[in-house]
Order: sequence, then structure tokens, then C-alpha cells
Amino acid sequence: MKKKIIIILIAIVVLIQFYPMEKPTVTIDNPNDLLVTSKVPENISKLLKNACYDCHSNESIFPWYSNVAPVKWMLYDHISEAREELNFSNWNSLETDDKADILDDISSMVLEGEMPIKGYTILHSEANLSEADRELIATWADEMLDLIYE
Repeated sequence: MKKKIIIILIAIVVLIQFYPMEKPTVTIDNPNDLLVTSKVPENISKLLKNACYDCHSNESIFPWYSNVAPVKWMLYDHISEAREELNFSNWNSLETDDKADILDDISSMVLEGEMPIKGYTILHSEANLSEADRELIATWADEMLDLIYE
């Protein structure tokens, strides 16, 4: 009986690999990207790349496990939702008020520890932000917000 259950479970795991799921597109050349169109200090740029860009840009890097269901379903869905909320690759095409809202959200979410999400930092240690890093990002976002309305 145990053998039969194991065989069925293995068959299910194999079969779900064939369920179609559209992988979020990856584009390295993004002329509207925040880091291309705005003067972002190098230290902030590095923090954003390490902690935000995998989910919040068109420059996602997909590890090997992103091709294995059901992990890929969760990952692809998460990245698609994250890009809907904020996609740094489309920064220059956003309206001023939208940029202002996003910068305000970045500041508060990073300071409050809501971003990057815990599940991401567990697998990506380079995305762990210290309190000083969080303060730097929040200060930069607040300064960018001030510049938008000058």
C-alpha cells in the first residue's frame, strides 16, 4: 500500500511539471528603468538591485528551482504581482503622482521591514537590509519625492 501511494505521489509531481505557466519576461535593456533615467547614488542602486530588482523589475534572475512546479507557480505569480505594484523598469513611463506614491510606499515599507519579504531574504542573503540600509533607502526615497515636486 505504501509503495502504491509513493508511486502515485511521484506520478503527480512529474505530471504537474507539464502544467503550463507563463514565465515573467526578462529584459536586460530597459531604457525607462529608474537606474537609467534617474541619478541614483551608487550605494542606493546596489541596495535596490540586491533587495528589490528580482521581483520589482524586468531584470528578474530565476534560480534553478524556479522551473520546478509547484514552486514556479508561486514564484511566477509573486513576481507578476510585484511588477504590477512597482516595476522599476517602467519608472520613466509613470505619471508624477504615481512616482510620488511609490516613493512614499518604498520609504514606509522598507523602514517598517515589510520589504523585502522574509521568504525572499531567506533564500537571498544579499537582500537582507540592515537598519542603516533601510534608513539609506528611505532617506533617498524621501529626497526623490521632494525632487519630484520641485
